[in-house]
Amino acid sequence: MNQGQKLAIPAAPRRVRYKKTNEEKEKSEQEHLTLVLAAAHTAINILHQHQLHAAIFGSLACKLYGNSRCPKDADILVFSPSDNIDAETLKRLIVATAPGYFYLKNARDPAATYRILWFRPPSPSKRRESKVDILVPGPMSLPSIPLPRLRWVSGLPLAPFPFILLHKLKGWSDHRAAPEGFKRARQSTDAADVRRLLEIATEMRLLQALPSWSADSELFDAELQADSIVRVKEYCAEFPGRAERWRSLGFDVPEPEV
Repeated sequence: MNQGQKLAIPAAPRRVRYKKTNEEKEKSEQEHLTLVLAAAHTAINILHQHQLHAAIFGSLACKLYGNSRCPKDADILVFSPSDNIDAETLKRLIVATAPGYFYLKNARDPAATYRILWFRPPSPSKRRESKVDILVPGPMSLPSIPLPRLRWVSGLPLAPFPFILLHKLKGWSDHRAAPEGFKRARQSTDAADVRRLLEIATEMRLLQALPSWSADSELFDAELQADSIVRVKEYCAEFPGRAERWRSLGFDVPEPEV
């Protein structure tokens, strides 16, 4: 080799990313759904042990109502008899009752005053876990839903379908306007969830028979009722092909300009 000539370094072999087959994806999703359901059942049972009622909402409720997407975690709205019991107290109660199944992890934001609840069942082979979000009525227009209005599916109490629909729409709107990029990235998933909820024929027929369902004060406070009117119009402007379904539910959505 001549002086000054650079030594050629062979390029590292490109790493081939393994792509799961459809069968493997379905198996993985089913395993995760089983895990999320176990997390929800275990948390609900613990809350009932302490005479606390609750409702499942979010993506798990969407799934149990008929949405095809596998939920990543479980969202639980807890109806406490006392305003002194906040979400952090409830998380600690769940962990103290079943420390072999639940644990708390610090939030990603070091300035956060809350901790995240995780479900991790004992397993000799696989270490799988699911996040469990615990919320209480008040913030984010979350109501204390009357117990007779809960829908029991697969042994779990679900928030009513109208509540699930408008709060999923709220999630789409909130993520769409979020300053954080990772939150904005979720808006497409929320939009698709809303679309699939609007395609559940049995639930749609029930809502179509109740013209004033979106003004239900037991489920929606005045702020959410007003904001939902705006959000529906924004959603239809973004997805005009879905506007007719919202019109069928009683929302005044302008016809697209020709």
